[in-house]
Amino acid sequence: MKNTPDDRSCHGRTPLTLELIIPLYNEAEVLDLLFETLDKTFCPENLAPRNILGVRYLFVDDGSSDASARIISERIRAGASAVLYRLSRHFGHANAVSAGLDHATADLVAVIDADLQDPPAVVLEMIDRARDGYNVVFGQRRRRKENVAKRAGYWAFYRLVAFLSDIKIPVDSGDFCLMDRRVVTALRELPERLRFPRVLRAWVGFRQIGVEYERPQRQAGISKYTISKLYRLATDGIAAASIRPLKIAQLSSFLFGLVAVALMLVCVLMLVGQVRTVLSLPFLLISLLIASGHALTMLCLYVFSAYLGRMYLEVKGRPAYIVMEEIAPLDHDREGPAT
Repeated sequence: MKNTPDDRSCHGRTPLTLELIIPLYNEAEVLDLLFETLDKTFCPENLAPRNILGVRYLFVDDGSSDASARIISERIRAGASAVLYRLSRHFGHANAVSAGLDHATADLVAVIDADLQDPPAVVLEMIDRARDGYNVVFGQRRRRKENVAKRAGYWAFYRLVAFLSDIKIPVDSGDFCLMDRRVVTALRELPERLRFPRVLRAWVGFRQIGVEYERPQRQAGISKYTISKLYRLATDGIAAASIRPLKIAQLSSFLFGLVAVALMLVCVLMLVGQVRTVLSLPFLLISLLIASGHALTMLCLYVFSAYLGRMYLEVKGRPAYIVMEEIAPLDHDREGPAT
């Protein structure tokens, strides 16, 4: 994709519009505080110095069963600069983010969680860095205010994904980011249906930089990430980032095969030379070889099945999400945020 002189870039002091993609799932308890925080953060006094013409919030309700949709709808009817996209069921956080990206029309697009663990004020700093010429400004967590086990798990996950990935993926960085129009367009053109936004964001490239921030505790409600969802998040991230686990499984199988052949030759030579004195040793070595081979086979099957299952879902070609309802102001301008 070439740079052209008339590209609506986020560089310099060109007047720009801003949209915030806010995926949510059963976040009714925090929404009043969220709207209050958003209104304080993105007030004219903060937007005008950055030459931001207008801001709009794109809420993506990922199949909530509480009052989240009702609360947001009431805010929209009361005049909030927002649009609500209600998905037909719970499709998952990554697909909700994708839905927001598909409906974004602004020059700058931010992705932020509804629970206020991604501080909206950091988006203002991201805009400043975007004005310096960066296409992607991502939030990089300096510290998390969560329990030790969860912090350790996330720390290990990000570094494992970075190690296994074929591309450079910043550690301690989630979906919280600001992107310009070119990056959003590039993400929308990718053919994947099983999406992991933070990996795809790194894959498309462009000029990227991180902004450090402290990730606070949830302001209300409880985390929707169970152990099973965190496990799925981890495996989806690794599968989306690289095929290196497949290469490791392939290399391990090859090396094990060489060791097995060498050990069999040693056993044959020992049996031929000293049958009576070391008769039990070859059988012990073969037993160990069979046991370790079974463990390696199970590990390889686990890796292969993880990729095969995702291939099956991709081949079926089902959409990543289904929008059941769109709720917007009566004077909703589909071309961009209100100015």
